[in-house]
Amino acid sequence: MPIGKAKTRRGRPKTFSLRGPLTLFSVILVFIVTLTVLWNVALVNDYRTFRELTQTSDPFHWVLIAVGSALFLTIIVLSSILAAQLIARTRWSQRQSELLASVTHELNSPLSSIKLFAQTLRGNTLADEDRTRFVDKILTDVDRLQRMVSNMLRAAEIDNREEGVPVVVQALDLGGYLTEYVEDARALHAEDIELSLEGPEGVVVEIDPGMFRQVLDNLVDNAIRYRRARPARLAFRFRRTGSQVELRAQDDGIGIPPDAAEDVFRRFQRIDALGPRRGRAGMGIGLHVVRSIVTGHGGDVGAESEGEGKGLTVWIRLPVVETKAEAS
Repeated sequence: MPIGKAKTRRGRPKTFSLRGPLTLFSVILVFIVTLTVLWNVALVNDYRTFRELTQTSDPFHWVLIAVGSALFLTIIVLSSILAAQLIARTRWSQRQSELLASVTHELNSPLSSIKLFAQTLRGNTLADEDRTRFVDKILTDVDRLQRMVSNMLRAAEIDNREEGVPVVVQALDLGGYLTEYVEDARALHAEDIELSLEGPEGVVVEIDPGMFRQVLDNLVDNAIRYRRARPARLAFRFRRTGSQVELRAQDDGIGIPPDAAEDVFRRFQRIDALGPRRGRAGMGIGLHVVRSIVTGHGGDVGAESEGEGKGLTVWIRLPVVETKAEAS
């Protein structure tokens, strides 16, 4: 239950722009034009002296050679930087195309399931038990669609707001909040995942309940998506360390290479592309949204894995609110 008044915080996500490459390209053009003019003036107006440059000690000509060489070297360096940025933008475009394909697949699967069950429900031959089960399946797929759309909207909101996404926080007992979430998630994913929760009582944090639920939903969704066996297992454990609380979400899934722990939070980076099993559907924005929301709360987030088949652990650190009892 809420303990304090709501506050608003804003994170500072990274933004992407073509301004840098275009500015650099303009600078390169200026250098090229300047170099061309200088060297052509020298060749036309002082050809004989220019031809004898190697045999004269005239400082003007040596300065001209030095300036021309420096400009050429600058053009080479800036062109290399520009090429690297253009390659990065091209890869970004490719990732966006892959995202579009993944989104299409992700949306098509639950929609097809909903359509099938809805068509079956139109008949009058179903028993009440089967009808209830089909309705539950439809609602599960609707929830899945809602989470995907929520992630896409949140990712777009993060990218479009230079000042960051507003986080309206409330002081909440973390243990009580997580207990309620785990109970809801168990009911929603009863056949897909086993959830457990461990942690002390009385740890108060300032979080946005709705947005932080999206963080937990994404962790659960990843555990289900990248499980090694059904049901998946996900353990939530939290403990207080000084002025912070650390929440760890440890699954028993396919895992990732230990050196790829930072990559899982990059936008459009899918866990299956890093781990031992490829080809699993995913949009690659779930953990990116997790990081953006957590940093918007003034916290930090990271991941750990011991490798193939050894699961993934995502840890979240948030500031702890000092209660009146602790202050006294």
